[in-house]
Amino acid sequence: MKGFWKHTNGKVYVVESDTFGRITGAVGPVNELRDLDEYVCKPAIVDWVKRAITDRRLRRVNPAVLRP
Repeated sequence: MKGFWKHTNGKVYVVESDTFGRITGAVGPVNELRDLDEYVCKPAIVDWVKRAITDRRLRRVNPAVLRP
């Protein structure tokens, strides 16, 4: 399952998790919002994403809110 997440600095990331809610991959920051299936999430920034979520600097957002 993938979703858009927005950092407190305004940058948007795509975060992927398994059915248990464990983060398995991420990509970003992304400049253009596309269909989530088009993004290839990798484990490179997973530790950073987990810390940012724990520190409440990264929050899940509805893509409708991000589009002008």
